[in-house]
Amino acid sequence: MHKLLLAPGPVEIPQKIKNIGSEDLDYFRGSIFAQKMIKLTDDMKYLFQTKNTPITLASSGSGAMEMAIQNLFDDGDKVIVINGGSFGKKWVTMCKAYRLDVEEVILEYGKLPNLEEIDNILADSNIKALLINMHETSTGLLYDIEALGKLTNKHNKLFVVDGISSIGADKFLMDEWHCDCAMVSSNKALACMPGLSFIVFSDKALEVIKNNKRPRYYFDALDYLKNIPRGMTPFTPAMNIIMQVQATIKDIKKTGIEAYNQKHAKLAKVLRELVKNEDGYEVFCENKSNALTTIKLPSHINSLDLIKHFRENLNIEIAPIPLDRTDLVRVSHMGELNKTHMEEFFKEMVSYGKNNRK
Repeated sequence: MHKLLLAPGPVEIPQKIKNIGSEDLDYFRGSIFAQKMIKLTDDMKYLFQTKNTPITLASSGSGAMEMAIQNLFDDGDKVIVINGGSFGKKWVTMCKAYRLDVEEVILEYGKLPNLEEIDNILADSNIKALLINMHETSTGLLYDIEALGKLTNKHNKLFVVDGISSIGADKFLMDEWHCDCAMVSSNKALACMPGLSFIVFSDKALEVIKNNKRPRYYFDALDYLKNIPRGMTPFTPAMNIIMQVQATIKDIKKTGIEAYNQKHAKLAKVLRELVKNEDGYEVFCENKSNALTTIKLPSHINSLDLIKHFRENLNIEIAPIPLDRTDLVRVSHMGELNKTHMEEFFKEMVSYGKNNRK
């Protein structure tokens, strides 16, 4: 029996993309695969909406985050991190591991930052960068990257955006929004196998990297960029996932990135309308990503019990909140899902709630 993935990664993969995962491989240093890499690199510019060169990494999205830190920052550099949940906290932890001077802007879960406050903070000449998750995946909150980009541009700070669980599901214009570094992974809105990520640096960021003294090896961005013109990566690439992403981007370009964003938005609207009209249930967050919906449950339902019920009795995976909360669950709109999936999930959730009143 097929397990339905309604968690935010990995997600339901279309069958034709699954099939690509088992195709025969070329030699990764040969000319055939090199041409595929060159084409993919060019196509990924469309996803990011950038003129700059995407780097392909055989790593999870966390590897792309680490590449950003290793290449852009030296010990003691002062950075601002927007911390609205567990993935904002992840930026904080990673930056501190690399001995950066981190100032956190800690938010109430599901709430947007005060732009005037951020504007005032960025006026500090000692600050080098603002780091943020485009979508705080632990709560479902979508930040206003366009507005924050205007502020970092105004104060001439680097703007580093983790778009891992958002790019593809939500509108993103890297160059227009003054983003200096952005990243995405294969197993979220791209709906491919896990294990591949992509990262882009702006011209301003590349100048910083050239002057960065931090030692680096596997995540040396300049080494990757040097190899890209010949269709190579410095190390063995995740070849089958590359082929999957290539096919996915080809399909996205046929209908346009706006239509791909809207595919996710339409599913989100279906579920959110159902939640809105059911007593005792609420949609969490004041600004919501298309990637997932976070649902606040009635007081008598423990989210961990609900998740266990879906897993053991229905063979469906939904996600808890990776925070100290048992009144919230997360439901993905990414991957090969449709309106019926949203309706059936909701019906089962409400049924569980009615049958488990204490």
